[in-house]
Amino acid sequence: MTAPVTADEVAWPIATGLRSLLRAALADAVGGAPASCAVVPGRDVAIDDCCAGQAWVRIVRVYPTTAAEFPNPRGTAVGDGCDDGVSWAVELGAGSARCAPSADDYGNPPADELLEDAARTLADDAARIRRSVLRDLRRVDGVDEVFMAEQSSVGPSGGCVGQELLLTVLTVMCVDDGGAW
Repeated sequence: MTAPVTADEVAWPIATGLRSLLRAALADAVGGAPASCAVVPGRDVAIDDCCAGQAWVRIVRVYPTTAAEFPNPRGTAVGDGCDDGVSWAVELGAGSARCAPSADDYGNPPADELLEDAARTLADDAARIRRSVLRDLRRVDGVDEVFMAEQSSVGPSGGCVGQELLLTVLTVMCVDDGGAW
């Protein structure tokens, strides 16, 4: 079976490269390797299997930039997509989710130890993702520069809690009728 062909030669290869890095970084995480690690669609991540561990990469946005203006959008018009100096910024979210401690059947809040264990597990995931981005993402084909933004908490919601790192990658890619749109 051959892999499906994607028309996106700008963001997709970088997103799948980052997904591979996340899988490797979280393989021996404190909370165990996440059962799922995928490039996911949408603005918000559907966290629906956190107790088995869930990790994701999402494409937040893609916009033209220049090496001098990165990580900001390009301040001048883009010609035909292949003019000198055209680069693309690919903003990504990379995160993980785990089970959140919850009240027992009698409405008693979770013990401090359970709360701290959940926080420690997420802090470990967060540190592994940050280290992987800092150390390894520049080795992914097409990645020229990496700008790390905030890493923030997700949830708790529906018994899940997580964290996500936002980052932007600079890639030089000609966008014309021949591809890379």
